[in-house]
Amino acid sequence: MKKFLYVIIALILIYLVLAMVGPKEIKVERNVSISKSIDLVKAKLGDFKYFHDEWSPWSEKDPHMKNTYTGNPGEVGHLYTWEGNKDVGNGQMELKGFNGDSIIERLSFEGMGDSKVYFISKDNSKGTDLTWGMIFDVSFFGRPIMLFMNMDKMLGADFEKGLTKLKTKLESINEAPMASYEIKEVQWDAKDFIGTKRVKMDGNKLGAFFGEHFPKMWADLEKEKMKSPMSPCGLFYSWDEKTMATECAAVMCVPKGKTVKGWEKYDMPSTKVLSVPYYGAPEKSIEAHYAMDEYIKAHKLDYKFVIEEYVTDPMLEKDTARWLTNIYYILK
Repeated sequence: MKKFLYVIIALILIYLVLAMVGPKEIKVERNVSISKSIDLVKAKLGDFKYFHDEWSPWSEKDPHMKNTYTGNPGEVGHLYTWEGNKDVGNGQMELKGFNGDSIIERLSFEGMGDSKVYFISKDNSKGTDLTWGMIFDVSFFGRPIMLFMNMDKMLGADFEKGLTKLKTKLESINEAPMASYEIKEVQWDAKDFIGTKRVKMDGNKLGAFFGEHFPKMWADLEKEKMKSPMSPCGLFYSWDEKTMATECAAVMCVPKGKTVKGWEKYDMPSTKVLSVPYYGAPEKSIEAHYAMDEYIKAHKLDYKFVIEEYVTDPMLEKDTARWLTNIYYILK
């Protein structure tokens, strides 16, 4: 019995010695060079939905995990919460702040406490050098275990996979410099629109959707002897860049106070609007929207919905490079 007690005491002493010499914290870092502007890289790093949908190395481990996003991407307090299977568990990520070239986040796994996550972005001659790092504290009694586990190798492989996916995604974006777009903040008078009901649909079918409804609206306006003060418009309440799903309506502006039988009415009070002209096929206007997103974040603005005004009639102008779309972000 005494020998057994001596063995137990010896094991306890050894464990305590290992705990005293074991690491108090673990740090994992990986780097990648991305041939895109630092502004684009930072914008995407601050968007948790983009992280989950496009480049997280863990999303594929549970395609059915429940995800919740609160706050505005790129702003302090933006929060991502997930509930998943045994491979991803439950947890949260929160955007905590900015420090020079760094973005600081809090990572919390259920039952494991908080860890610090950071991204460091540096300009280089060809794009952006990006570092993704994480630091987590190790409890006193957990330190001996860390002496026999290579956390850098275990987590580092996931970091490398994620950064490779991010690099591929960002470098596939046809990025246009924000300076090439003339963004203006203007005051709109109150406006009335008529149009279809709000519908959720595949964004790839927008052309057919607008092609079906715009001619009908024109015909009804002519019957009522009304002239629209604007070209046909798309009213967009949401847009999912990954799935191309959107909630939208095909609308046309009508004289104030007027309605047209058979169409929904949309009243817009006097408001401030961000406006940017875009030349090209409407389905390729994503570069202008990226520029608008950057402007909104830089000026700490927010918006309610987006209107695209399709000024050029494609039946009269065959060169898509000459098609004009006025893009309006309706500010809160």
